[in-house]
Amino acid sequence: MTLPQRGLAWLCLALLTLAQVWAAPLNPHILRAVQSMPTGGGYASDRAAEVRLARSGIVWQKRSQQLVVAPRAASPSFCSAACYMVLLRALGSWETEQGRHVFSAQVWESLRVGESHPDGSLSWGRFNSNGPGCAKWVYDLRAGVNFTDPKSALPGDFLKIFFSPQIGAQERGHLVVFLGLEQLRGQPHIRFWSANKPGGYGIRTLPLSSIHHMIFTRVTHPERIALAPSLPVHDPWLAAMLTHNFSFPEICRRCGMGRGR
Repeated sequence: MTLPQRGLAWLCLALLTLAQVWAAPLNPHILRAVQSMPTGGGYASDRAAEVRLARSGIVWQKRSQQLVVAPRAASPSFCSAACYMVLLRALGSWETEQGRHVFSAQVWESLRVGESHPDGSLSWGRFNSNGPGCAKWVYDLRAGVNFTDPKSALPGDFLKIFFSPQIGAQERGHLVVFLGLEQLRGQPHIRFWSANKPGGYGIRTLPLSSIHHMIFTRVTHPERIALAPSLPVHDPWLAAMLTHNFSFPEICRRCGMGRGR
């Protein structure tokens, strides 16, 4: 490669990097939020963990008109709760970077976790739903993009992992923050952060061969989270994930990804 060709190659790489950063304005804030989270704390996904999250982990303070995120108080926690706390911290950091109030007190209050927010209801209930809860919520707000190719993923994307073909009532899934791809022992692996079994908050690596389906979600328009209070209170399709199974092509279609595979 000649010197001019090398210069052109570096320029193309720089432009590609800038394009990726521009298309993923929240990702750096998500990664910083991950770094701010504690380590460990244990894993639990029972009713007690949900109540603990609502009462201590993500709390709306009426007097100060602030949404307080306290991950240690939510421990032991579970994967969607951990990712939601990271999202809220990232949104707060991004809003501060804008130098103005992008989200009103009403918006922040709408993002709180309530003890009576079942799957498919309000922001937390949508995000926490089985199947593509995070992906569908972001798609409904037109706040980002969803895709299935790990080669297109960037660190800081959210990722729903499905360990079996079933999606919905009988699924085995995990919601995480994508950190990257790597080769281990000659096999491609995926690296991510979440509340993981059994230790809790932390980083884990899994072989791609152990994963049946993946849905990546990238928040490209954080400002559209301000529309969260305007969504219908209840999403019956997400609520049905508790009692029915759905095909991956339908999941992809409902989340703006065409037919899927």
